[in-house]
Amino acid sequence: MKILFLLSSMEAGGAERVAALLASAWADRGDDVILMPTFSGGGNCAYTLSPSVQLRFLSDIVGSNPSKLMRLKALRRSIKSARPDVILSFMPHVNSAALAAAAGLGIPVVACERTYPPLLQPPLPLFYRIARRLSYPFAAALVGQTETIGAWLRARGGRALIRTIPNPVADPLPSNPPELRPAEVLASDRKLVLWAGRFEESKRADVLIDAFARIAGTVPDWDVVLLGDGPTRSSAISLARHHGLDGRIHLPGFAGNLVDWYRRADAFVMTSSYEGFPNALLEAMAQGLPSIAFDVLTGPAELGAGGRRLILLPDHDHVEALTAALAALLPDEARRRDLGRAARETATEYSYDRVMAMWDDLFAAVLREPTRAP
Repeated sequence: MKILFLLSSMEAGGAERVAALLASAWADRGDDVILMPTFSGGGNCAYTLSPSVQLRFLSDIVGSNPSKLMRLKALRRSIKSARPDVILSFMPHVNSAALAAAAGLGIPVVACERTYPPLLQPPLPLFYRIARRLSYPFAAALVGQTETIGAWLRARGGRALIRTIPNPVADPLPSNPPELRPAEVLASDRKLVLWAGRFEESKRADVLIDAFARIAGTVPDWDVVLLGDGPTRSSAISLARHHGLDGRIHLPGFAGNLVDWYRRADAFVMTSSYEGFPNALLEAMAQGLPSIAFDVLTGPAELGAGGRRLILLPDHDHVEALTAALAALLPDEARRRDLGRAARETATEYSYDRVMAMWDDLFAAVLREPTRAP
C-alpha cells in the first residue's frame, strides 16, 4: 500500500512524534510511505524515521513565501505525482487542505483530529473552522484518539466513516536527540517525580511546582524534574526560584531520550487542562510508573480503568488536590508499586500490534468504499 502522510511540520511535538512512529512502522513492514510536512517555512525533522520513509517537504516544491493557493496547487500536483492509495492527514488545517487538494482524484482521505476541538487553545481561526465544516463530510474517514473526539466528529462528518484510534505505545521506546542524561541532573540517591511536555498555559506546570513546594519539607529525599521547552518555561523556572526550590525542582529543557527518564523516575505527574491524547502519560504508565493526572475531558480517564491504574484528580482546586495526592503517594512505596504494576497493563492495551490492526482495518474499509467528491 502507498500512503501519503500529511501534517504541518516535523518539529518537536506530540502529533509529530506519533507521525514518526506510525510512518516508520508502516514503512518497515513494506508499505510505501511518503511523509510530507506542509508548513511553508519547511523546517527539520525532530524524530528518527525509518530509512524506508520518504521525507518530502512541500516547501521544497513550492518555494519560499507561497500563498495558500500556491501551496494548495503544489499539494495537488504532489498528490497526482505520488498516486497514493490513501492520504492520511493530521491537524485540522492540513486536513482541509488535503481534502481540497485531493478533490476529484478518487483517492480516499483519512483526516485526523489530534485534540478535542472545543478545547483547542488558541482556538482555530475562523477561516479554518469554516473550511473544516465544509470539507470534513467529503473525507473517506475521520479519526479521533478518544471516544469524546469521535462523538464530536460523528456530529459533523456526514457520511464519513468515524473511528476512534488511540496512539500506540512503542516497545522499546525510541530515543531521539538531544540526549539529556538523568545523571547530569540528579544524584543517584534522589527519588524523582517526573513531568514531561511542552511548556504552555494548557499544561499547567505551575500546578506541580506549587504543589511540590507545599510538601517539599516532608519528602526531603524527593526531587521534581520538568522536561520540555516552550513559552512558559522561563516563568516556571522563576516560580521554582520563588519557592526557594531551584535545587530540587529542575527544568533542564527538552530531552529526546524520554525512555531513560521514565526508567529513572519513581512517579509521574500530568497537570494538563486538556489533551488530545496524553502520550507522555501513556508512555510513563506503560513503563510501570505510578502516575497522577487530572480528570480532564479527554485522555486520562480512558487510560485509568476507573482509577485502578492511575490516580485521577478532580479538575478543580488543582494545587490543593495535587498536594494531597503527592503527600499520600510519595512516602507510600507499596501503593506506588501496586499502581505501577496496574499501569503496565497499558503496554498491552495500547500495543503497536493492536493499534496498527485498527489502522489496517480502517484502510481496508476506505479502499473498499467509493470516494465521495465535493
